Amino acid sequence: MKDIKPTNQCVLRGSRSLLVTGLFALPAIGLCGNGTVPVSIHGVNYSGDDFSYVVEDALDSSNKGGGESIGPYEAGGIMCCYRLPQTWRRGVQIKVHTVHSARLSPDKAGPEIAETKVVEVPEYVDGKAGELWVVRAADGSLSVISSDFQPDHAKWPGAVKGWPVPSLEYRRQRWGQYMKLAQDALDTANEALDELKNSPAELLLESWDVDRKYHAKLVEGFSGPEDVSYLEFVRKKFEKMKHNSEEKVRQVQERRP
Repeated sequence: MKDIKPTNQCVLRGSRSLLVTGLFALPAIGLCGNGTVPVSIHGVNYSGDDFSYVVEDALDSSNKGGGESIGPYEAGGIMCCYRLPQTWRRGVQIKVHTVHSARLSPDKAGPEIAETKVVEVPEYVDGKAGELWVVRAADGSLSVISSDFQPDHAKWPGAVKGWPVPSLEYRRQRWGQYMKLAQDALDTANEALDELKNSPAELLLESWDVDRKYHAKLVEGFSGPEDVSYLEFVRKKFEKMKHNSEEKVRQVQERRP
């Protein structure tokens, strides 16, 4: 689609800028007394679900961080903080607590599903403890990566290279949701115009109550819902709604991915 883009595209671009700034602007971080180093946390979501996460040391529940929510095919921001061993060793495990839900509409998610997975920290890039990345793969599997390199960097060690890209299936699903919203608005306008033509009394009364409450100045020149001029006023509102909805449907149809 050219113009209709899921919100996640804007969020993703913002997250990239935030991460770039953060990775190079953060001051040098010193060692903790127990041979660990504090690092920032990021989330990357390659799946079509919304998800949030919290990371927790499998051996020390006081060492935890995260908590951000990430939309489908998005990357999160910079969260604080988690302590990683300064020197990598085998067997370092992290509990990843997540909640995920399918996206039902452009602004509504489905039932939440919570899960906890224990994952092992893979070997550090260049032998150095870096930022902690929580990665949700396209199939919903979870992993962590310690790296100061972002997903689009040549040295990014993740299995998937680059930032999340919405799948064709997801983009068409989102397109269908926007099309339904546009078509529903058009159907509402057509139904209202038919009602005004055949049996207007109930709709005029409902419109009058709403207009008096929220748009009093617009209707102060009418005597009430029985006023013939008010009928024309309401009819023009729905004709305008119909025209705008027809144009919206046309635009959405043209942008089918």
